[in-house]
Amino acid sequence: MNPIQRIFSRDGHRLRGRTPEIVAADRARRARDHLARKREQERQRLERDRIRPALLASRRRVFRVLSPVAFVAAIVLGANLAVPIAELFVLGGTPLERVAVQGADALPARLIAASVGAIAGRPLDDLDPEAIRTQLVADPWIEDAGVLRLPTGTLLIRVVERDAIARWRIDEELAWVDATGHRFAGAESEAKSLPTIAGDSLEPDALPEGAMQILDAVRRHPGLARDLRALTLHLPALEAGEDGVLRGSPSGFVLELGQEGPRALLGRRLLSQRVARLATLLDHDEETIATARLIDLRYADRAVLRTEPASG
Repeated sequence: MNPIQRIFSRDGHRLRGRTPEIVAADRARRARDHLARKREQERQRLERDRIRPALLASRRRVFRVLSPVAFVAAIVLGANLAVPIAELFVLGGTPLERVAVQGADALPARLIAASVGAIAGRPLDDLDPEAIRTQLVADPWIEDAGVLRLPTGTLLIRVVERDAIARWRIDEELAWVDATGHRFAGAESEAKSLPTIAGDSLEPDALPEGAMQILDAVRRHPGLARDLRALTLHLPALEAGEDGVLRGSPSGFVLELGQEGPRALLGRRLLSQRVARLATLLDHDEETIATARLIDLRYADRAVLRTEPASG
Protein backbone atom coordinates (compact mmCIF):
# COMPACT_ATOMS: atom_id res chain seq x y z
CA MET A 1 0.00 0.00 0.00
CA ASN A 2 1.28 3.44 -0.90
CA PRO A 3 2.50 5.23 2.26
CA ILE A 4 1.06 8.49 0.93
CA GLN A 5 -2.62 7.86 1.38
CA ARG A 6 -5.31 9.73 -0.42
CA ILE A 7 -7.09 11.94 2.05
CA PHE A 8 -10.25 13.72 0.99
CA SER A 9 -11.66 16.89 2.53
CA ARG A 10 -15.31 17.20 3.45
CA ASP A 11 -16.16 18.79 0.16
CA GLY A 12 -14.68 15.88 -1.68
CA HIS A 13 -11.40 17.45 -2.85
CA ARG A 14 -8.41 15.25 -2.47
CA LEU A 15 -5.68 16.55 -0.16
CA ARG A 16 -2.32 15.29 -1.38
CA GLY A 17 0.74 14.78 0.81
CA ARG A 18 -1.07 14.65 4.19
CA THR A 19 -0.46 11.62 6.33
CA PRO A 20 -2.90 10.35 8.94
CA GLU A 21 -0.53 11.65 11.63
CA ILE A 22 -0.68 15.20 10.23
CA VAL A 23 -4.45 15.00 9.98
CA ALA A 24 -4.73 13.76 13.58
CA ALA A 25 -2.41 16.50 14.83
CA ASP A 26 -4.48 19.11 13.00
CA ARG A 27 -7.68 17.77 14.51
CA ALA A 28 -6.12 17.78 17.99
CA ARG A 29 -5.00 21.41 17.54
CA ARG A 30 -8.48 22.45 16.44
CA ALA A 31 -9.98 20.66 19.43
CA ARG A 32 -7.59 22.44 21.81
CA ASP A 33 -8.43 25.81 20.22
CA HIS A 34 -12.15 25.08 20.53
CA LEU A 35 -11.74 24.07 24.17
CA ALA A 36 -9.72 27.24 24.87
CA ARG A 37 -12.43 29.40 23.32
CA LYS A 38 -15.08 27.69 25.40
CA ARG A 39 -13.04 28.20 28.56
CA GLU A 40 -12.56 31.94 27.73
CA GLN A 41 -16.28 32.33 27.07
CA GLU A 42 -17.06 30.64 30.38
CA ARG A 43 -14.54 32.88 32.19
CA GLN A 44 -16.13 36.00 30.70
CA ARG A 45 -19.60 34.77 31.66
CA LEU A 46 -18.50 34.16 35.25
CA GLU A 47 -16.86 37.61 35.37
CA ARG A 48 -20.09 39.24 34.15
CA ASP A 49 -22.08 37.33 36.74
CA ARG A 50 -19.64 38.46 39.42
CA ILE A 51 -19.81 42.18 38.64
CA ARG A 52 -23.50 42.27 37.67
CA PRO A 53 -24.75 43.05 41.24
CA ALA A 54 -22.28 45.96 41.53
CA LEU A 55 -23.35 47.31 38.14
CA LEU A 56 -27.02 47.06 39.04
CA ALA A 57 -26.40 48.83 42.37
CA SER A 58 -24.46 51.58 40.58
CA ARG A 59 -27.25 52.06 38.07
CA ARG A 60 -29.81 52.27 40.87
CA ARG A 61 -27.71 54.95 42.63
CA VAL A 62 -27.40 56.96 39.42
CA PHE A 63 -31.14 56.61 38.83
CA ARG A 64 -31.92 57.82 42.38
CA VAL A 65 -29.68 60.86 41.88
CA LEU A 66 -30.78 61.76 38.38
CA SER A 67 -34.50 61.15 38.84
CA PRO A 68 -35.12 64.20 41.10
CA VAL A 69 -32.86 66.32 38.88
CA ALA A 70 -34.74 65.27 35.77
CA PHE A 71 -38.06 65.88 37.55
CA VAL A 72 -37.05 69.40 38.62
CA ALA A 73 -35.64 70.13 35.16
CA ALA A 74 -38.92 69.05 33.60
CA ILE A 75 -40.87 71.34 35.95
CA VAL A 76 -38.58 74.29 35.26
CA LEU A 77 -38.71 73.70 31.52
CA GLY A 78 -42.46 73.37 31.65
CA ALA A 79 -42.80 76.56 33.69
CA ASN A 80 -40.54 78.47 31.33
CA LEU A 81 -42.51 77.29 28.34
CA ALA A 82 -45.89 77.69 29.99
CA VAL A 83 -45.60 81.45 30.55
CA PRO A 84 -44.88 82.46 26.95
CA ILE A 85 -47.47 80.01 25.61
CA ALA A 86 -50.08 81.30 28.04
CA GLU A 87 -49.21 84.89 27.16
CA LEU A 88 -49.52 84.11 23.46
CA PHE A 89 -53.02 82.65 23.76
CA VAL A 90 -54.41 84.56 26.76
CA LEU A 91 -53.11 88.13 26.45
CA GLY A 92 -54.24 88.68 22.87
CA GLY A 93 -54.79 92.45 22.80
CA THR A 94 -55.51 92.88 26.54
CA PRO A 95 -54.88 96.56 27.37
CA LEU A 96 -52.57 97.59 30.20
CA GLU A 97 -54.57 98.80 33.18
CA ARG A 98 -51.99 99.08 35.95
CA VAL A 99 -48.35 98.45 36.90
CA ALA A 100 -47.74 96.58 40.17
CA VAL A 101 -44.28 96.66 41.80
CA GLN A 102 -43.06 94.16 44.41
CA GLY A 103 -39.82 94.18 46.44
CA ALA A 104 -39.22 97.95 46.35
CA ASP A 105 -37.86 99.47 49.55
CA ALA A 106 -35.04 101.89 48.84
CA LEU A 107 -36.73 103.09 45.64
CA PRO A 108 -40.36 104.29 45.61
CA ALA A 109 -42.59 101.84 43.77
CA ARG A 110 -44.27 104.65 41.84
CA LEU A 111 -40.91 105.79 40.43
CA ILE A 112 -40.07 102.24 39.33
CA ALA A 113 -43.48 101.92 37.65
CA ALA A 114 -43.03 105.27 35.90
CA SER A 115 -39.48 104.44 34.75
CA VAL A 116 -40.56 101.58 32.45
CA GLY A 117 -42.70 103.92 30.32
CA ALA A 118 -45.71 101.59 30.22
CA ILE A 119 -48.71 103.66 29.13
CA ALA A 120 -52.19 102.67 30.24
CA GLY A 121 -54.29 101.29 27.41
CA ARG A 122 -51.34 99.93 25.44
CA PRO A 123 -51.76 96.24 24.49
CA LEU A 124 -49.86 94.05 26.91
CA ASP A 125 -48.50 91.84 24.15
CA ASP A 126 -46.73 94.91 22.73
CA LEU A 127 -44.59 95.19 25.88
CA ASP A 128 -41.29 93.27 25.90
CA PRO A 129 -40.62 91.86 29.40
CA GLU A 130 -36.91 91.29 28.70
CA ALA A 131 -36.41 94.84 27.44
CA ILE A 132 -38.17 96.20 30.55
CA ARG A 133 -35.99 94.02 32.79
CA THR A 134 -32.82 95.27 31.08
CA GLN A 135 -33.97 98.83 31.63
CA LEU A 136 -34.68 98.19 35.32
CA VAL A 137 -31.34 96.53 36.19
CA ALA A 138 -29.52 99.54 34.69
CA ASP A 139 -30.46 101.38 37.90
CA PRO A 140 -27.61 100.98 40.44
CA TRP A 141 -30.12 100.21 43.20
CA ILE A 142 -31.68 97.24 41.35
CA GLU A 143 -29.67 94.02 41.41
CA ASP A 144 -32.22 91.89 39.56
CA ALA A 145 -35.76 92.14 38.24
CA GLY A 146 -38.54 90.04 36.76
CA VAL A 147 -41.45 91.17 34.60
CA LEU A 148 -44.77 89.37 33.99
CA ARG A 149 -47.73 90.35 31.85
CA LEU A 150 -50.95 89.12 33.46
CA PRO A 151 -54.23 88.57 31.59
CA THR A 152 -55.96 90.81 34.14
CA GLY A 153 -54.31 93.80 32.41
CA THR A 154 -51.53 94.07 35.02
CA LEU A 155 -47.82 94.44 34.37
CA LEU A 156 -46.17 92.83 37.41
CA ILE A 157 -42.62 93.95 38.24
CA ARG A 158 -40.59 92.17 40.92
CA VAL A 159 -37.30 93.82 41.90
CA VAL A 160 -34.39 92.69 44.07
CA GLU A 161 -32.71 95.78 45.43
CA ARG A 162 -29.04 96.07 46.21
CA ASP A 163 -28.42 95.69 49.92
CA ALA A 164 -26.95 98.98 51.16
CA ILE A 165 -25.24 98.90 54.58
CA ALA A 166 -24.07 102.53 54.84
CA ARG A 167 -23.89 105.95 53.21
CA TRP A 168 -20.40 107.00 52.15
CA ARG A 169 -19.49 110.69 52.01
CA ILE A 170 -16.26 111.74 50.30
CA ASP A 171 -15.91 115.53 50.41
CA GLU A 172 -19.42 116.62 49.38
CA GLU A 173 -20.24 113.56 47.27
CA LEU A 174 -22.61 111.03 48.84
CA ALA A 175 -22.98 107.46 47.62
CA TRP A 176 -23.78 104.05 49.10
CA VAL A 177 -21.92 100.97 50.31
CA ASP A 178 -23.18 97.49 49.43
CA ALA A 179 -22.75 94.31 51.50
CA THR A 180 -19.36 93.61 49.88
CA GLY A 181 -18.01 97.00 50.99
CA HIS A 182 -18.06 98.57 47.51
CA ARG A 183 -19.31 102.05 46.77
CA PHE A 184 -22.13 102.59 44.27
CA ALA A 185 -24.08 105.61 43.10
CA GLY A 186 -27.84 105.79 43.31
CA ALA A 187 -30.83 107.96 44.05
CA GLU A 188 -31.30 109.25 47.57
CA SER A 189 -33.33 106.92 49.78
CA GLU A 190 -34.75 107.46 53.23
CA ALA A 191 -36.17 103.95 53.51
CA LYS A 192 -33.29 102.57 55.58
CA SER A 193 -31.61 103.73 58.76
CA LEU A 194 -27.95 103.58 57.79
CA PRO A 195 -24.73 104.88 59.31
CA THR A 196 -22.53 107.33 57.43
CA ILE A 197 -18.94 106.70 56.34
CA ALA A 198 -16.74 109.79 56.10
CA GLY A 199 -13.36 109.98 54.41
CA ASP A 200 -11.44 108.41 51.55
CA SER A 201 -10.02 104.90 51.29
CA LEU A 202 -6.72 103.59 49.97
CA GLU A 203 -8.59 101.19 47.70
CA PRO A 204 -10.74 103.12 45.20
CA ASP A 205 -14.47 102.77 45.89
CA ALA A 206 -14.01 100.01 48.49
CA LEU A 207 -14.06 100.26 52.28
CA PRO A 208 -11.03 98.99 54.22
CA GLU A 209 -11.49 95.68 56.03
CA GLY A 210 -11.40 97.44 59.40
CA ALA A 211 -14.42 99.57 58.50
CA MET A 212 -16.38 96.44 57.53
CA GLN A 213 -15.50 94.86 60.90
CA ILE A 214 -16.74 97.95 62.76
CA LEU A 215 -20.03 98.12 60.82
CA ASP A 216 -20.65 94.42 61.47
CA ALA A 217 -19.92 94.82 65.19
CA VAL A 218 -22.19 97.87 65.46
CA ARG A 219 -25.14 95.95 64.00
CA ARG A 220 -24.68 93.19 66.58
CA HIS A 221 -25.15 95.54 69.58
CA PRO A 222 -28.70 96.90 70.12
CA GLY A 223 -27.45 99.96 72.02
CA LEU A 224 -25.54 101.14 68.97
CA ALA A 225 -27.83 99.77 66.28
CA ARG A 226 -31.05 101.37 67.55
CA ASP A 227 -30.24 104.63 65.72
CA LEU A 228 -27.78 103.85 62.95
CA ARG A 229 -28.55 107.10 61.17
CA ALA A 230 -26.92 109.01 64.04
CA LEU A 231 -23.59 107.18 63.66
CA THR A 232 -20.69 108.43 61.53
CA LEU A 233 -17.59 106.30 61.04
CA HIS A 234 -14.54 108.39 60.13
CA LEU A 235 -11.94 106.47 58.12
CA PRO A 236 -8.26 106.95 59.02
CA ALA A 237 -6.98 110.07 57.28
CA LEU A 238 -4.66 109.34 54.39
CA GLU A 239 -1.14 110.64 54.91
CA ALA A 240 1.83 110.52 52.56
CA GLY A 241 4.99 109.02 54.08
CA GLU A 242 8.55 110.05 53.36
CA ASP A 243 8.50 107.71 50.36
CA GLY A 244 5.43 109.50 48.99
CA VAL A 245 3.14 106.47 49.50
CA LEU A 246 -0.30 107.14 50.99
CA ARG A 247 -1.05 105.36 54.27
CA GLY A 248 -3.80 105.48 56.84
CA SER A 249 -3.20 107.72 59.82
CA PRO A 250 -1.99 105.91 62.99
CA SER A 251 -4.90 107.44 64.92
CA GLY A 252 -7.14 104.90 63.19
CA PHE A 253 -10.92 104.77 63.02
CA VAL A 254 -13.22 107.16 64.88
CA LEU A 255 -16.89 106.42 65.54
CA GLU A 256 -19.00 109.52 66.12
CA LEU A 257 -22.15 108.95 68.20
CA GLY A 258 -24.50 111.60 66.86
CA GLN A 259 -23.96 115.31 66.30
CA GLU A 260 -24.02 116.06 70.04
CA GLY A 261 -22.51 112.81 71.23
CA PRO A 262 -18.90 111.84 71.84
CA ARG A 263 -16.32 110.50 69.42
CA ALA A 264 -14.97 107.04 70.17
CA LEU A 265 -11.33 106.48 69.22
CA LEU A 266 -11.09 102.86 68.03
CA GLY A 267 -7.56 102.79 66.65
CA ARG A 268 -6.59 100.21 64.05
CA ARG A 269 -6.54 96.91 66.00
CA LEU A 270 -9.04 94.73 67.89
CA LEU A 271 -11.86 96.73 66.36
CA SER A 272 -14.72 94.32 67.11
CA GLN A 273 -13.68 94.05 70.76
CA ARG A 274 -13.45 97.82 71.12
CA VAL A 275 -16.92 98.31 69.63
CA ALA A 276 -18.21 95.73 72.14
CA ARG A 277 -16.60 97.70 75.00
CA LEU A 278 -18.23 100.89 73.71
CA ALA A 279 -21.63 99.16 73.61
CA THR A 280 -21.14 97.95 77.19
CA LEU A 281 -20.35 101.50 78.34
CA LEU A 282 -23.51 102.78 76.67
CA ASP A 283 -25.62 100.05 78.29
CA HIS A 284 -24.32 100.67 81.83
CA ASP A 285 -23.52 104.39 81.96
CA GLU A 286 -25.34 106.16 79.19
CA GLU A 287 -25.61 109.48 81.08
CA THR A 288 -21.86 109.69 81.62
CA ILE A 289 -21.20 108.76 78.02
CA ALA A 290 -23.58 111.49 76.87
CA THR A 291 -21.54 114.18 78.70
CA ALA A 292 -18.20 113.01 77.31
CA ARG A 293 -16.61 114.60 74.27
CA LEU A 294 -14.10 111.84 73.60
CA ILE A 295 -13.89 108.13 74.49
CA ASP A 296 -10.47 106.61 73.97
CA LEU A 297 -10.78 102.84 73.65
CA ARG A 298 -7.25 102.17 72.42
CA TYR A 299 -6.07 101.00 75.85
CA ALA A 300 -6.18 97.30 76.64
CA ASP A 301 -7.70 97.49 80.14
CA ARG A 302 -9.71 100.73 80.32
CA ALA A 303 -11.59 103.41 78.43
CA VAL A 304 -10.58 107.03 78.92
CA LEU A 305 -13.39 109.59 78.85
CA ARG A 306 -12.68 113.26 78.26
CA THR A 307 -15.17 116.05 78.62
CA GLU A 308 -13.13 118.31 76.34
CA PRO A 309 -11.42 117.46 73.08
CA ALA A 310 -7.80 116.43 73.41
CA SER A 311 -5.36 119.20 72.56
CA GLY A 312 -3.56 118.92 69.20
